[in-house]
Amino acid sequence: MHLGMLEAHLDTASVMDTTLATDTEPATALEKSGLTPRDYQLALFHQALRSNSIVMLETGTGKTLVAVMLIEWFAQRAAAGSGRRKVRVFLNNTVALVHQQARVIGDNTAQTVHAYVGAMGLDEWDETAWTRTWARADVLVMTHQVLLNALRSGHARISDIDLLVFDEAHHARGSHPYMLIMREFYDHCAPHDRPHIFGMTASPLNAHQSAQASVHHLQASLDASMCTVDLTADQSSRSKQIAGSDQAAGPSAVCYEYALPPAFAPTPLTTALESACGSAKVVVRGLRTAPVILALLGPFGVDQMWLYYLRQWHRAAALRPAPSRNAVTSALPDATAADDPLLDIADLKSALELARAHCGALLDAVSDNEQMLATETVVHPVPQLRALGLHRRPWADVRAQLSPQVNRLLGILLQWRDRPTELRGIVFVGRRITVVLLAYVVTLIAEFDFVRADVLLGAALKQSGSIDRPIRSGSVRTANQLTLADFADGRLNLVFATQVAEEGVDIQPCNLVIRFDMPKTATSMIQSRGRARMPGSQFIVMVPQVDPELKQSLDVPASAAPLASEEVLSAMDADASELIVPESQVTGESQTLPEHQGSYTDYLRLVRLEDCLRDWCRAEALVNPTTTTDSTNIIVSSGPAHQEYGRMHYNLRIDDSPSTELEEMWVEQGDKQGRIYTIVSTQARITYMSAVPTVHSYVQHLPQDQLCKLQPIFDFEQVAQPKQPTVSQTKKTKKAKIPTHNALFRCTITLPSNAAVRRVAGPLMPNKRLAKQAAAYRAAKKLHQLGAIDDNLSPIADPEDEADQAANKDTNVKPTEPNAKPASRKVKGARSSTDTYDIAVAPAFVQPKALTQPDMESGEMAAKYSPRTWHLYLLSLHHPSTDSPSQIVFASAHRMPADISVPLFVNQFNAAIEPRDTSATIFRPKYLGSQVLDQAQFDILAQFSSKIFTRMIFMMLTWNELEVGSLLAPLNAEGTGIDFEFAQSCFDDRSIVYQDSTTDYSSLVGTLIMDALDHGRVKVVEQVCDTIDIYSDLRAYHSKKASSDLPENPQPDGMDSDDGCMVAKKKQKGAKTRLSVKTMAKWTDVKRINRIRPAREIATGVPLFKVRNISLVYNYLTIVPQSILSSAYVEDAQETSNAAKVATGAAFPDGLYTSPFFCAREPMDSATIANLSLLPAFFMRLNQLLLAYEVKKKLALPVQVQTVREAITSSSANTDVCYERLETLGDSVLKYIASVMLFVAYPDAHEGILTTRRGRIICNANLFDLSTRLKLPPYIISQTFVKRDVRLPGRGWHRMPFIPAKWICMSPFFKALSSTESSNTETSEDAKSLGDADLAVPKKQLPTEPIVVGTTRMLSEKTVADIIESLLGASVCDGGINGALAAARALGVVDNGWTCWSSFASVWRSNMAARKRKMAQLSNMRIETIAATTESQEVNDLLQEMKLDQSDVLFGLDLSVSNPQPGSVALQHKSDSTGLSDMATAQIEDTLGYTFNDRALLVEALTHCSSLDVTSSSYQRLEFLGDAVLDFFLTKRYYDHQPPLNPHRMTLVKHVAASNDLFAIVLVCNGLQKHVCHGSVTVRDAIHDYELRLKHARKVWSQRHSNEEKDHREDSATMERPAKSRRTSSSSEKSSIDIYSDLPPEVWDAVRAPKVLGDILESLVGAVFVDSGMSHETAKSVYERVLSPFLDRFVDSGKLSLHPVIQTLLVCQGWGCDAVSWENGTDSNPLEYTNRYVCHVVAHGQRISTSTGDSPRHAKYNAANALLTAIGASAPNALDGDLNAVHNLSADKATSGKPGETALDKLLKPICTCAERRLAEAEQRAAAEEKKKRMEIEQNNTSGGIADAEDTTLATDVKMSDNIEEGELV
Repeated sequence: MHLGMLEAHLDTASVMDTTLATDTEPATALEKSGLTPRDYQLALFHQALRSNSIVMLETGTGKTLVAVMLIEWFAQRAAAGSGRRKVRVFLNNTVALVHQQARVIGDNTAQTVHAYVGAMGLDEWDETAWTRTWARADVLVMTHQVLLNALRSGHARISDIDLLVFDEAHHARGSHPYMLIMREFYDHCAPHDRPHIFGMTASPLNAHQSAQASVHHLQASLDASMCTVDLTADQSSRSKQIAGSDQAAGPSAVCYEYALPPAFAPTPLTTALESACGSAKVVVRGLRTAPVILALLGPFGVDQMWLYYLRQWHRAAALRPAPSRNAVTSALPDATAADDPLLDIADLKSALELARAHCGALLDAVSDNEQMLATETVVHPVPQLRALGLHRRPWADVRAQLSPQVNRLLGILLQWRDRPTELRGIVFVGRRITVVLLAYVVTLIAEFDFVRADVLLGAALKQSGSIDRPIRSGSVRTANQLTLADFADGRLNLVFATQVAEEGVDIQPCNLVIRFDMPKTATSMIQSRGRARMPGSQFIVMVPQVDPELKQSLDVPASAAPLASEEVLSAMDADASELIVPESQVTGESQTLPEHQGSYTDYLRLVRLEDCLRDWCRAEALVNPTTTTDSTNIIVSSGPAHQEYGRMHYNLRIDDSPSTELEEMWVEQGDKQGRIYTIVSTQARITYMSAVPTVHSYVQHLPQDQLCKLQPIFDFEQVAQPKQPTVSQTKKTKKAKIPTHNALFRCTITLPSNAAVRRVAGPLMPNKRLAKQAAAYRAAKKLHQLGAIDDNLSPIADPEDEADQAANKDTNVKPTEPNAKPASRKVKGARSSTDTYDIAVAPAFVQPKALTQPDMESGEMAAKYSPRTWHLYLLSLHHPSTDSPSQIVFASAHRMPADISVPLFVNQFNAAIEPRDTSATIFRPKYLGSQVLDQAQFDILAQFSSKIFTRMIFMMLTWNELEVGSLLAPLNAEGTGIDFEFAQSCFDDRSIVYQDSTTDYSSLVGTLIMDALDHGRVKVVEQVCDTIDIYSDLRAYHSKKASSDLPENPQPDGMDSDDGCMVAKKKQKGAKTRLSVKTMAKWTDVKRINRIRPAREIATGVPLFKVRNISLVYNYLTIVPQSILSSAYVEDAQETSNAAKVATGAAFPDGLYTSPFFCAREPMDSATIANLSLLPAFFMRLNQLLLAYEVKKKLALPVQVQTVREAITSSSANTDVCYERLETLGDSVLKYIASVMLFVAYPDAHEGILTTRRGRIICNANLFDLSTRLKLPPYIISQTFVKRDVRLPGRGWHRMPFIPAKWICMSPFFKALSSTESSNTETSEDAKSLGDADLAVPKKQLPTEPIVVGTTRMLSEKTVADIIESLLGASVCDGGINGALAAARALGVVDNGWTCWSSFASVWRSNMAARKRKMAQLSNMRIETIAATTESQEVNDLLQEMKLDQSDVLFGLDLSVSNPQPGSVALQHKSDSTGLSDMATAQIEDTLGYTFNDRALLVEALTHCSSLDVTSSSYQRLEFLGDAVLDFFLTKRYYDHQPPLNPHRMTLVKHVAASNDLFAIVLVCNGLQKHVCHGSVTVRDAIHDYELRLKHARKVWSQRHSNEEKDHREDSATMERPAKSRRTSSSSEKSSIDIYSDLPPEVWDAVRAPKVLGDILESLVGAVFVDSGMSHETAKSVYERVLSPFLDRFVDSGKLSLHPVIQTLLVCQGWGCDAVSWENGTDSNPLEYTNRYVCHVVAHGQRISTSTGDSPRHAKYNAANALLTAIGASAPNALDGDLNAVHNLSADKATSGKPGETALDKLLKPICTCAERRLAEAEQRAAAEEKKKRMEIEQNNTSGGIADAEDTTLATDVKMSDNIEEGELV
């Protein structure tokens, strides 16, 4: 900002003042606020309204109340106005003040107040969140940095604030955020849009300036006038003014002297620690601090310091990653404790042992000891100090070991012993460590048991490396909040604090303030004095003893605190004569003043400075007096002096150093490019001061691992200049010339290897600070121009299209936003999110839309069936139990594909074939041609189809003629069409078997009948029982017994459950008896067919038939496991569901019985029925195949129809295939294709951006959107085979609830309903008369409503999303990688531009060339873009800013340009020279079997992000690509495994094969880790440590096995690598060696590897993939050469056992307990580090196994292993072992008192309640189902739809026999 701009904005103050003063009367505003200010507060309020003001009042006199009145006044003015909405912002210096002031403002105003601190994650907020915040709140209370960041990023505007309040305004100096807000934004805002400024301070004094200069500087900084209460009034007048305020009078001040400390000798503990472990970092720091503490606190304090440091050291060691238990300290003989964690731990152990030997139990006293002192009336709230209190010692025992200053402090505190409840004090100390140690000392002395002390510490600077922490656990902020709360409530009565408690902390009860150390500034003294607010408070300053002669000569100001009298000091030192310091603790040197300790003269200097401010205020009042209407004098400092200071010292606001003015002038004239870079779209700004944090923020958001924390590196170059005068002034001009310096500096910033810009060189500057800022300024601008940071200066982490941002605009509210609640909605694509979706019908079974025709009776237009063409197919069905097939015609509305083949598993039920044949039998419909069917023909075939299915599923079908899409028909004699005559007449004879009483029924034995007692089920007559009839007492119970163990949909073979969950079994007990029936006549009443029962005289003597069911199987869609295949699966004579059964001991054996009165002859033979029983499964499979064909056709997939059927079949269908295997494969295919596409399409994006974008592509939410957009959910096959839901294909077929008896058999004994019954029962016309011819066949008009098969079903959104991945998996199986790419293009995963795999390579090459051109033309392109916008001053300024010299930026320079200078052009390119030698390159290429065309890719693949080499990028992008490539190869490997692996096994094995630990072993065994390029000591140590641990593991394994055992190991001979893909020279081949010799099985679980090693292997594969032109086959050859041999040997060879954690779950769940979990913890042993992590296996809250490990993962692994060992479980092979074997545990007969009881039984039986819980849940479900079925039957009974018009009065019978009707359906 130029000086002219300063003059302009200073001259607008009067205009703003007039506007404020005339808008609203202040009195009115105060009346509305309801506040009651004092006179002086009201006067200050009036003055603050007139102009920008800074109120200076002592702490506690009510400055905040003036601010609250201003806030209320501005809020009322804003509510009354009609202009743009503005808010009021209250800025604070600390987080604690933010919450404190927010409460005050909220309690005293009617405004909406929101508090904001950095911990709320505000850096992640976008503009929408900030806009919403601005709209919701009236007052925003925040820390200064929050507002500064929001303004810099463009999320907030200074013009949207009408009042800006600065609390503790004296901080507005130098580079403080207060100062930066004013200079960067306030000054550059239009005068009419600037906020009104109000500052508050207790003292504006600066230690480096005079009082007048301090005031003028603060006024110029905040563009405000200083005002205060008239200090010329006498003390009584002042007391009257502030009477009733929160400080009635100031505290009484006194100075206490203390003797200088003796020269203490080092303590024995100090000497011992220095000797034993003096090289440890903590000990070195302690040795550096010990002399200061020794002089300040004495030897006792030094020992407490060591104990404190050791506790913090132990805490830090417990939190960092532990070293391996396999490593040994001696393995690193040259390492130091600073470099190796093992040596650091060894030093810590030694230090703890020494401390315990010297200090006894004090070291362990601060452990989690919650024991309370019995003598304490009030429990200390801090557990650690409460534990220390148990070890108190008398003061006399330690007084000689304490410094005189500490003893003086203790003497002062001892004065409160008689009134401990009144004590509420704060002791201010300079050092953080001293604060903690004083709290320990006071707690450990017995005489001070009345003191309950704690500490207040500020946050330590990160670069300081301080380990000084609060005594309480948790963060510093949390500990301070708890301490203040306990102090306010009286649980604490003394607080030791640093300067953090000087400002703004409102502690009303405080009545004692002690300055243990001298305050360094007058402001610090004034603020600390203001903490004492209680009446009668004391302010004590401790000063070193003053020489008597000096005391006489000192000029002590009247306002200074007097020294304590000799009598008082003598009373404290009554026992001083008894104080004898041991000679061993005194060195004999003279007494010295402790370093950095102030003296009494320093205190007097601060008092005089405060007096100077007071005197200057009096003088200012005389020069410029201001008196308010209430006669309250206000001192106002403003006018010409203020503005002149602002003009002359404007640039001084950025820094307070003496030479800053000249340097800033040099910058203004030397750096012509300016210092403010404004982004037009958001008004975000980059300045010199903001550039450095912007660059740091960008670097921190770059991808990085745990081993390296990325930071920009600033290198400085000094350029010598000839010495010249810096400033020349003459009488004619006062302009300052460009200053010159003896030396100028240039800063070069080097960014990490994964940054968009690698190196930026700044301009020459007069000092390093400005050089660093200028370089960072250029770097930040360049990052924005390259798109690495967005228009809000935030690092680009998740770039989205504008459309995506608009779509997500309403969901961008962060949960941390005040009053914002997280959106409660289902997660898209999650398994828990379900929805209803249509069920697709194959187009072949959909009728064309019928034309509307006039109705013959009503004349209205209605849609009717019209003759149309049907396509006929011949089906030849052959059941394995029959000798010949049956042929039937199938008609469809449209023609089906010609190559359709329907597989059914029918041979598995042929008992004659041994072994069982589980192959599929293919049925191919033969096309016979087409035929037009008229209405009559259609009705005949529909009736025929219904009758056929009635015999198949024992349920009657009805139809809708406008929707039916399939029909069955008999084949004519010629075999070319339909036999309509047979179709019409074949089922006409339905007369009952009974003829007369003399009929001989013996001829019926072996024939088929339809039994009306059993829903028309077809049965075979076995025997005629002449001695019993329907009135015979059978003495039997007709009960619904449990059916077979095999469900109707058994789990297919090969799809066993590996998750350990018990397979649900049907109950064999507890079936309820429905009804006890004595006679068959009574049974007819229950079955509601009593209306066809003859009279008793007719039925008596008519024999019963003993019958059996025809054995029929319906589900041929899957392979039934042999273990559960039984005769119970078929419906045979053993079923007793609905027929009468003779009890044991009767005349005839048990069985099924019926009567000639209730059955009719079946015209079909048993072979035909058996063959036609294939129809339900055939039609269901046919519909599935046609849906798969439709999906293939719709997406043009290069996949076979059977594979598509597998891809769209969910596991809930319970059929022979399931998409889960293909989905697992497709997941890797999707990741592979998406990774390659993103890598190629975004060459500038770092790995973090690529990962985020890939996550958006492969996430279930996106896949769900793609699937629904393609309308794939209707095609998903998810419905299981259920007999009662079987229909002919199409929508037009429906099932009746049950079959009326009159449609099974026609009885002459039918009895019509009585008149009463007829009036209560509605029947159709067809049901009124038995003689109605229409009753011969089922018609469309039925007596009850049909049960319509649902056209929708519930699917989880994850299933919908998984279909995309399974289709990709199917495509790669049948079409290869190019087929997968075509499928991805059809599914919308990738753009249509990616036509073939080779297009990736061509686009990559063109993108790299375009990237180089972009770097060269960046400025011109940017200027052209900006110039196209509307012309304005901001745009013109930005255009000027864009004209930058490209020579100051390096995007990856050649090695020849080692030290870039401005003027040299360097573009992104790959140098031929790399950091690898030819030998190293040859070794790597020989290992990989590939020769690189571009060696720069090889260098990049080996470059860690910590590398400082600017010639190569980080390996992260290549690792991102290689990870996807290897993931696909590994998934395809285990997908193709034989025998096929189920999805769970695939995931289990791939998790091991693709693990970072396994990749690291392969890398190290091949010797590739030595070529890693990095710049981090941590990375180096991690790799070296891993090599040692792996070597140790191999050595141990080798020692355990003899040479003889090694000879029998698999592949113990030479392991040869496959041939290389590019290298053909045999001379370069290495001698064959076994690189995996002595490698233990599953060593990856025992030795944890750093992530960098696994990443390097992935990046090498990615580099080969890119260098070969994205060649899939080349990358595969490298995988087969490097990784595949290891997998063959250690994973696929049977050596991979089931993971102990998974096996533990399987074992416990197989036993019946599913409440098993893990509980993590840490070892309580303070000396245990290598195995510090503890894990417990917990079942029902009880620990059943415990183990330790060097990481939580290993501890969990070991705990599971320990449990398995204890119960005697052996793990099967994870690849192909029998997982059911994990349940086979041997009984522990030796220790068990019960035979056969296992160790697991003893563990779980006493605690497990899972069985009882499952039983209770099953009973609840059964009861609910029972209730639901009864309600359904009651509904049917009361709806008027009686199936055969029989008696409905047996309500009880209906309820008790509800399951009889549906008994055979489940």
